[in-house]
Formats: sequence, C-alpha cells, structure tokens
Amino acid sequence: VHAQGGIGFGIRKEIFFLNLEDGYFGCQVNESTEVLQLYELSRICDGTPDCYRGSDELRRELKCTNDCHKKDNVRCQNGACLDSQCHCNDGYGGCSCEVPDENECKYRPCDVFAHCTNSLGSFHCSCFPGYQGDGFYCQGSCSRRYRFWN
Repeated sequence: VHAQGGIGFGIRKEIFFLNLEDGYFGCQVNESTEVLQLYELSRICDGTPDCYRGSDELRRELKCTNDCHKKDNVRCQNGACLDSQCHCNDGYGGCSCEVPDENECKYRPCDVFAHCTNSLGSFHCSCFPGYQGDGFYCQGSCSRRYRFWN
C-alpha cells in the first residue's frame, strides 16, 4: 500500500511465490493474506487464474513460453514451460516431466548445512560453502577441536 500524508491508497499486490525446485507455487486466493493455497506448477499460465489477482497468469513476468517441445514432439507434460525450460510438478522428472519420480529431498535426508539435489530415482547431498563433509554430515571448515587439560 502506498501512503501519502499518512493515508493509504492504491492497489495492494497479492502474495505469490514460486518454488521451481520442489514443483509448486503458492498465492492468496482472496483478499485475506492469512491463508495461502499451493498449486502444481502445471497450473501456471494455463489460461485459468488460480490466484486472487491472477498473478499465476502473468505470462511475461513468469517468462511462460510454449517452446519446451523436444525433437520427439513430447511437450512439458506434468509441469510448466518457463523461459524455454520444462519445470516439473512435484512427483515427476525427466526432460519433459514424463517420468514419475518421488522427490527424496522432501524428507530432508541431508545435513542441515547441506543442499539436497533430487534426480530421477535418487538424490545427492552437498555441503554448503564453508562446510566440509559428505553432505549427510557437514562440519564448518573453521571449526576447531579444543582439548582441555587439568
């Protein structure tokens, strides 16, 4: 809300967030910002507004494209084509989101100081910068072990 002279005026923007890695987006569905609704990515730019002010249909801002067809003419089946790349709904993978795949990262198998990368049928953990380890256990590179003698 814009304010001039202490009085609010203008149009309020709606809450909208996009999680490409986990395959969903969320937004408010009415005037209230108390409750947000989650949707599969495939509902972005599908011609039907799901969000209160239609932010899921803002084709230019979301970089919605229709050019995710591969040479075998398989289109982005279970996801959304954004900026010429097919992004999959949760539970799908593959170049055209055609392969059912559980996202193992949603169970948080990695250390709290690691990033989980989902892949078809598997996942990979890698420690954040400044941490070392196998991804399942990460320790700060600056950590020192102290010994105390009596």
